[in-house]
Amino acid sequence: MNNTLKNGFRVLEFLAEKAEAYSVKDLAQVFKLPNSHICRLLKTLKDTGYIAQDSSRKYVISLKILNLSHACLSRLEIRNRLRPFVGRLSEELKLPVYLSVPLDWHPIIVDVALPEGKAFDPATTIGSMNPIHVSATGKICAAFHPQETLDGFLATLSFDKLTEKTISSPKAFKAELAKIRKEKSAVTNMERNENISAMASPVFNCEGKLAAVIGASFTPAEIKDGDWEKIKEKIYEAAENSSYALGYALYKTV
Repeated sequence: MNNTLKNGFRVLEFLAEKAEAYSVKDLAQVFKLPNSHICRLLKTLKDTGYIAQDSSRKYVISLKILNLSHACLSRLEIRNRLRPFVGRLSEELKLPVYLSVPLDWHPIIVDVALPEGKAFDPATTIGSMNPIHVSATGKICAAFHPQETLDGFLATLSFDKLTEKTISSPKAFKAELAKIRKEKSAVTNMERNENISAMASPVFNCEGKLAAVIGASFTPAEIKDGDWEKIKEKIYEAAENSSYALGYALYKTV
């Protein structure tokens, strides 16, 4: 790829991930590029409407990027086909339920269903990607990553310890992945945030390959001890039915 084009995408992706605005100098330091090069990139991105300048003349992502997002989501067949399963599960559990698809084996959220009266959780925003080792959907993606290249994939991850319950050892994480592959269910219990837990199960396509992940998040305090297994079973069932809808009927035998 042309280096200028590549750098332009890098700047655009960086600004899309950040809430704050950045100056030319800020971005030059981040990307270790000359100010003049950053200026040219920003001018092109601004001229095409994908970034804007705030009152301080610093740069932020613009609303035009939503056009691309909407176009992508509206054409995402798996999102449209599995939306009924996601919505129904949210109604049954009275919990936020989200559908993620693997992007380079990292889960990116493409749909969210919220039960009536439930507060919005920023961690389940459409387009967000949660860390592999502390998210239930991330663990599913890692568990069903091709085994011959799994070690190389895990070597690219940062196992930062975010809470006392975070799995920060690659060896311990691999042991959990083996269990997840067997049960087709992943759990994170206060591993990323002490107020958030989640469960997820894989959705397979007609070839038996990971196509999506269905997950639900909740605060540990709102779930009774006896309800954990119920939530796990309901998510598993929704993922199994979703797999069947995609043409895969051997869910329990994978």
